[in-house]
Amino acid sequence: MRYMPDLNRISEALTEAFGVRQVYGEPIEREGTLVIPAARVATGGGSGAGGGTEPGGHHARADDVEGDAAPGTDAGTDPEAGDEPRALGEGGGGGFGFGRRAEPAGALVVDDEGVRWVPAVDVNRIVLGGQIAFVLAAAAVAWALTRRRRRR
Repeated sequence: MRYMPDLNRISEALTEAFGVRQVYGEPIEREGTLVIPAARVATGGGSGAGGGTEPGGHHARADDVEGDAAPGTDAGTDPEAGDEPRALGEGGGGGFGFGRRAEPAGALVVDDEGVRWVPAVDVNRIVLGGQIAFVLAAAAVAWALTRRRRRR
């Protein structure tokens, strides 16, 4: 039995995943001001495949058949232990993966003054940037002091 994916369902899922609704949220209106939230969205996906042979077929890959095993037999058996080689059956495969990352970017604000962009502030990124700058500055000062002491 072969599995056939429902292409209509996959197409609908992709349309939803890559649509404009993933970037812009539902508008919010309060006291004459319209706010439209926006996000940065990164999406990725992948797929897989497979194959196989009919029992006794000679289409197995070279790495599937090791040693002196006959074509179309399972090389994973141990003839000394009395195991009988098994014929390879029909193979299969498949697979699909999907991932997404979203973070707030800001909002479009529409009011009496017009339309303006208000960026979202990522405090974690600001703190991390400050920590990195501090470490780099400390390393530069330590290097300069070490070099100055060697010259004396």
